[in-house]
Amino acid sequence: MFINSFKGNRSTVLSLEERIKSSGLSHAVLIFAKEGCGANYFAKLLAADIIGGNEDDLRLIAEDAHSQVQIIKGSGASGQIKVESVRAINANVNFSSLGGEKRVVIIQNCENFNTSSANALLKNLEEPKDDITYILTTTDTSKIISTIRSRCQMFSLSQPTLQETKDYFAACTSPEKDEVISIYNGNIGMVKDALENPKRFDILQKALKGQKFAETGDSYALAKLIYSFNKKKDEFALFLKDLEYICAANLSQSGIAVLDAVTQARSAMERNANLALVMQNFVIAVK
Repeated sequence: MFINSFKGNRSTVLSLEERIKSSGLSHAVLIFAKEGCGANYFAKLLAADIIGGNEDDLRLIAEDAHSQVQIIKGSGASGQIKVESVRAINANVNFSSLGGEKRVVIIQNCENFNTSSANALLKNLEEPKDDITYILTTTDTSKIISTIRSRCQMFSLSQPTLQETKDYFAACTSPEKDEVISIYNGNIGMVKDALENPKRFDILQKALKGQKFAETGDSYALAKLIYSFNKKKDEFALFLKDLEYICAANLSQSGIAVLDAVTQARSAMERNANLALVMQNFVIAVK
């Protein structure tokens, strides 16, 4: 099965494998994992196993081009899953497949449901069709309404060990590989993104500089660096996330101040505060 290729999490993999073989898998599965631990990737592997697919099927699923697997994800800066997306599911699944083949609906990061989209999905989960399996992924189960959680079999994915991550990237020749693995504490998704995406790697480098400026008390250099993210809210959010990883791995008095400032900045951004003001307050908080 394809899920056997997933790093670590053997108990979860074996449990799902047994349920698929014995037809004991629920019509709705909720996969929980911290960001970067591969929940969305795992969902695609699981979907391929549910439909009894081969390598070509997995490739089409990965490209969101498979006739038996529909992938729903959020849109916009907030990543919110809109009710129209769920209604599109309804339009596609409210009939039986002609050949009796299994179908899968993957809903990524379902913590981003709004009230309307959550209620629209709930109607499908309350009256499931025999040939359809819903796979929901999330980084925060507390944000999913209880009526959806109660209708799903829930499985958790833990972060791979540091050694498993090193094994995963054994063939990678990037000279920054070991440092990046260390910074992200073995989080495969985040390591992969930083090593393969030049823009993402650049943000990480800025976060390393920011941590150094904070430690040396160079407020001017820190402010100049922070304001380079002006009008780039998504990039600043990634910068804050990287700073959190860096400081958590090297706790010091200045690192604690940075972590507190990161928490305050994230909270303000969730309230849609003015980005320039958030940056200004961040620099002040770090001093």
